[in-house]
Amino acid sequence: MGKSGKIVLTTGVFDIIHPGHIRFLEEAKRLAGKDGRLIVIVACDSVVRKSKGRSPMFRARDRALMISRLKPVDAVYVGRRGRLEKNISWFLKKIRPDILVFGYDQESVMKNTLKVMGELGLRIRVVKMRKFYDISSSKIIKRIKKS
Repeated sequence: MGKSGKIVLTTGVFDIIHPGHIRFLEEAKRLAGKDGRLIVIVACDSVVRKSKGRSPMFRARDRALMISRLKPVDAVYVGRRGRLEKNISWFLKKIRPDILVFGYDQESVMKNTLKVMGELGLRIRVVKMRKFYDISSSKIIKRIKKS
């Protein structure tokens, strides 16, 4: 990897891919620099059920497949079941990112990640992205149910 490249790590559900996801991933990749890599962790189904109060439209491995085919994304992992803090710790140690990117709506995950970083003594740049479009997978699902 070149001198200017960094490893950027982000996570999300990515249930129904929409323009907000695309812009989010493009901006995260831009933070990685010229020779950098964007690595995405797709939330496992049990985490989606717990956090969204509904089952995902697509299974985790299918959501990971869709995300892996997007141009800005260099690698994809499916999140693991179990305690969130344990999973965060495992991925941070495995991937060793330079930058962590969180979506505008990921306050809880960001808080847990900062806690784990503190416990591990890790100093990683954290970026919270703005909202790019007034759209979400949940809004799309509601709109479909209405029609």
